Amino acid sequence: MSRAVNAIKAVHDVDLERVLRRLGLYEKLARGELRCAVCGRSLSLENLGGIYKEDGEVKLVCNRIECLAEAARRVSLARQSVRP
Repeated sequence: MSRAVNAIKAVHDVDLERVLRRLGLYEKLARGELRCAVCGRSLSLENLGGIYKEDGEVKLVCNRIECLAEAARRVSLARQSVRP
């Protein structure tokens, strides 16, 4: 019996600023201009929960467990639709 496995990639806090700058999102996040892709809550460095890609677009999600779970579900569904 095979089981599907979803890998979660992590970025250490030390590298987070570098990753966000590379994506062109650091300044907007620092100014509070970005919102959670799930609930719409204003994002900051303190409440950023994750970064994922959906439909070719980078999305940010807050650290609420419901939002993290929904983001994981969306990523999982997107991966399933790509597989034959």
